[in-house]
Amino acid sequence: MFGSNSGSGRPLSARYLHSIAVASAFAITSGDVLSQDAKAKGYSLQLEEVLVTAQKREEDTMTVPITVNAFTAQDMLNTGADNIQDISDFMPGVEIDDGGATQVGIRIRGVKSPNISSGGDPSVATFYDNAYMPRAATSIPFTDIARTEVLKGPQGTLFGRNATAGVINIVPNKPVQEFEGFIRTRVGNYNRFDVEGMVNQPITDDIAVRANIFSHQRDGIIENVGIGDDLRDEGFIAGRMSVLWDISPDTSIQLSGDYEDRSEDPQYSIGVSKYAYSTDPYNSKAANDVANREENRNMWGASLQGDHAFNDELSLFGILSYREWDTTNLQDEDGTADIRRYLDSNNIEDSNIWYSEIRFNFVNDKFNAVGGLNYSTEDVKQRTNLGLYADSYMQFVSEVITGDQDGSLWDDNPDAPDSFWLGLSEVLGLAVLPPSYSGQYFVETMDNTGDFENFGIFGDVTYNLTDTWRVSGGLRYSADQKTYSWQTYPVSVGDWPVAPARINYDPVATGADPANYYDKFEDSHDWSKVTGRLVLDWQFMDTAMTYLSYATGYKSGGYDGQDFSAYVAGPFEPEEMTSYELGMKGDFFDDILRVETSIFYQDLNGQQQTEDTKSCTPGSTVEECNIQDPTAAPSVISQDLNIEGAEIMLQWRALDNLLLSGLTTVRSSVKTPQRYFNSGGREVGGTKEHDSTNTDYTLRLDWTPEIPVGYLLVHVDYVFVESEDPSDTNSPIYTTGEWYFQDKEILSARIAWTNNEENFEVAIWGKNLQDNESAANPGGFAAANLGVYKTDILDPLTYGIDVRYSF
Repeated sequence: MFGSNSGSGRPLSARYLHSIAVASAFAITSGDVLSQDAKAKGYSLQLEEVLVTAQKREEDTMTVPITVNAFTAQDMLNTGADNIQDISDFMPGVEIDDGGATQVGIRIRGVKSPNISSGGDPSVATFYDNAYMPRAATSIPFTDIARTEVLKGPQGTLFGRNATAGVINIVPNKPVQEFEGFIRTRVGNYNRFDVEGMVNQPITDDIAVRANIFSHQRDGIIENVGIGDDLRDEGFIAGRMSVLWDISPDTSIQLSGDYEDRSEDPQYSIGVSKYAYSTDPYNSKAANDVANREENRNMWGASLQGDHAFNDELSLFGILSYREWDTTNLQDEDGTADIRRYLDSNNIEDSNIWYSEIRFNFVNDKFNAVGGLNYSTEDVKQRTNLGLYADSYMQFVSEVITGDQDGSLWDDNPDAPDSFWLGLSEVLGLAVLPPSYSGQYFVETMDNTGDFENFGIFGDVTYNLTDTWRVSGGLRYSADQKTYSWQTYPVSVGDWPVAPARINYDPVATGADPANYYDKFEDSHDWSKVTGRLVLDWQFMDTAMTYLSYATGYKSGGYDGQDFSAYVAGPFEPEEMTSYELGMKGDFFDDILRVETSIFYQDLNGQQQTEDTKSCTPGSTVEECNIQDPTAAPSVISQDLNIEGAEIMLQWRALDNLLLSGLTTVRSSVKTPQRYFNSGGREVGGTKEHDSTNTDYTLRLDWTPEIPVGYLLVHVDYVFVESEDPSDTNSPIYTTGEWYFQDKEILSARIAWTNNEENFEVAIWGKNLQDNESAANPGGFAAANLGVYKTDILDPLTYGIDVRYSF
């Protein structure tokens, strides 16, 4: 029953040689597992070839000797995926925080990236149309995307720095020499309204243009009865245009540009403390009081790419790209409408990056080699504000002086003259404001700037030892140089003569002379590293292979921009990853069953992990720490991490018209984080901590029953993620309830019909059909001192209809 792949009729080695020959021109095409092609009318459930560029050349994913998962255009339709946050449930070992567009945290095989500080980099490198995407730009909308590839494990050889955990490679469709286009709309509850359109137009026999625009709007899922918009509303408009010029049969260039205008609500603003509107995170109403609460991003990018084939064996590819973005992330940090608990934060960024790469590909019957170099420069400007009213500031001061979280000095001394408050201020050395200052707003500010440069040179060779055995190896040299700065400014409340105590950005931590507290503090450092890989793979049957790989990865060091103590301590060190992996992938039983599985071991030194921390003297008690540092802030914590695990993906064509799929992962880890004070003021870390993944799987069903008119596709997916144990987290538990530390169970479905001509499709869809409820462990900057904490929730039941017309 084991036989050749009926889809290609060729052994795997021939498929491999064919794919790399095509790659000499680096022309990217798309092959969907659920495709609508000319040979098989309607929706096809064959296990078909999916082409990926995981090794900087185009190959069938089933021939690539690394773990790579592809999320195709049809997958995006079936699941309603608009960006990378929407794909994680369909990739084993991948977790992507839905924390807003500008602060996405990506975790692959247990390794997560910091997502706040502009002085750091992600551990998962994201590429869009061959260009590197920095930390705040990774959540680019899926506009006319052919597929998204997720490469697991360190990819330091071919993709360079910041790929210790893996790579997400987003591949847009290229212009083609045929007229085509579509218009699609999606409507749903919460007033969801999407419109997307694409037109591909040949201009001459050699030039084609492809343009796409995508608008997404959705109202908030929780009514805000306080100030500002409803919670969790979404909205963006994005577009892309590409011009492809085939100068000759051997040479082409492509000029592309994209734009995004995003304006929506920050994700994490649902208060559940006793001061909030409700302690139920799924209450249909909440009260926030930040008037202009918003998460905005204006971003544009442009790239020029060129391909040239010198002959049948040697080809050249080059890219020069530029990307610029402005972001605003103004959040309600207390989740209440109580002015005495008021705290807001605003992360404002104005940054850009130049990225360039050039590489050569050489292929013949024995060798496939790729080599080249890349260079990038980033200009980073970030401002972080903390905003308070005199009322909430005095609540901080009162709690520190009296230890009473509910009471205020204003209540105890409502009629005291200003001289009383001024005397207290002079004795304590900080502003103790009179009640007459109620309603006065002030801001603490931290400005960070960065100039980053990266250079890399790499080479990688695959050699066919025999018809069934191959060996691959490569090396890359990476060099990084970073210059970074910190600066804060004087803070005052009205005309009060004594300055308020610093809530977070205290220049005293610099150790500088007070006369220099408001100077710009700057530091510079450089790092370099050689990374590489060695892979042996064996085609043990025509349609199946196994491989054994050794790979290393590197992420540059950097700076924590949220605390002046980071200036004193200097940069954090680079991440360095060593990984061993044994994998197998193949199609069995005459293309009835597809199996992709791997086991791996990863040794990560110096992982840069983001935690909400406080700056306190070592050995301080919880009470002492909360007095020393009233608010927590995201900081980079270093830890060593060892991970071992296994992943499996299965696709079973149970019937010609029924495809069943499933995926799961298991992991165990040992980590040793440095000592730090968590957001509750408790000193944690410093010892080995053992952890393991809980049950985590996704099941999918695709069915194409015969119907009298047109074609039907029924898609169902079920996601299950077992909750972590509260006792296994270093995060404080501020409150308990039926929503926290709950398993995530999401049942979703889409039923699509297309006409006989296959140019019109209508579909109904629903997500979280069981309307299950789960919420993140509540926390926040001021949870310990002001008793205000907030959470984020799983979207409730959403549903709607899609209509698409192709021409």
